[in-house]
Amino acid sequence: MQKQITYLISMGLLAGLFSLFGCGQTKNSNTKTNAVDTGSIAFYPKDHKLTGQERKDFSNRFLKQKGVPTLDHLPLVEDFTEAKFRDRNEVAKKAVVLYGLIYVGHGEKRSEEIITYFKKYNLWNTVSPDERQYLEKENKTGEDNNLITWRIENLNVLLWALDNFDTLSFPTTMCDFGNYRNLPNLDTDPTEWIAKSKLRDTEDILNETDLIYRIHWATTEARLKGRKMPAVLSEDIVMERHFALNWLTMYADDWDDITTDT
Repeated sequence: MQKQITYLISMGLLAGLFSLFGCGQTKNSNTKTNAVDTGSIAFYPKDHKLTGQERKDFSNRFLKQKGVPTLDHLPLVEDFTEAKFRDRNEVAKKAVVLYGLIYVGHGEKRSEEIITYFKKYNLWNTVSPDERQYLEKENKTGEDNNLITWRIENLNVLLWALDNFDTLSFPTTMCDFGNYRNLPNLDTDPTEWIAKSKLRDTEDILNETDLIYRIHWATTEARLKGRKMPAVLSEDIVMERHFALNWLTMYADDWDDITTDT
């Protein structure tokens, strides 16, 4: 139900969207969204690469300050000695693909237009089987479109990972799309944008992966026990962010195979 309501609200927002996306604070900008900044990047030390245990301890300390329950025996997330990351080129291509899918979901582009665009600029292989099925479906339901538009939260994580802005906001409010103009127009060649993309410090990515894993446990626990979500967290946003971060850290090879275990 929450996703359906948010979809209807965001339909009105997208009319003026075009190349606007963003949550948190953009690079070289003094403008912030209304979302509360996690402050998590500043919370983790920068003077050395963290072990899994160190990262877990910092995440739990941060969450306790936010009023989010933690579970001491949740496993460690892989550290720099074990973790693998997507190539920046793969991440940038996926960001453009998600951008196109979201436009189709909101009715701003026809599937045929986006399929042609993806094929023209060698992005079709980046479209997952489930995404192809969505694009090629003749009679999409409102639920089909609703689910695909939630990929704005995946896109937000990928753009953060590509160092388009500094922080990921605390996962309470859906992205408001209004902070930056860094994505290529879907009528132009994205090749240069993809080529110029860079991946941010992988320690930042591991920090956020560990943090969202522990947040997701807390929201799942609250739902299963019929409790109020802690710290006004949105379980939908948490799940989508967890999904994208697990993809970035190669939790599985293919997009459609990513899970968000807690």
